[in-house]
Amino acid sequence: MTDEISIRHGVPRRAATASFGVIHVDARPGHPLTVRLGVNDGEERRYTLEPGDTFPVRDELWVLDRVDDPSGNWRVVIRKAE
Repeated sequence: MTDEISIRHGVPRRAATASFGVIHVDARPGHPLTVRLGVNDGEERRYTLEPGDTFPVRDELWVLDRVDDPSGNWRVVIRKAE
């Protein structure tokens, strides 16, 4: 089963191994969709990601799966990479 986490603006999410929070979603026309993601797994890190990009969390690899409604009331979805 794939772990999937949905993150909304201003609402950090906690998983078994880390906490996740979205700092910013950039959905400007003519620019690539990017997400600035904060991860705290005992060490605090920040990543700038596009959908499909991966990032490490402890000994796991996670992926920015998608951003629903990026220009409006967005929802960022991340999941463990398979």
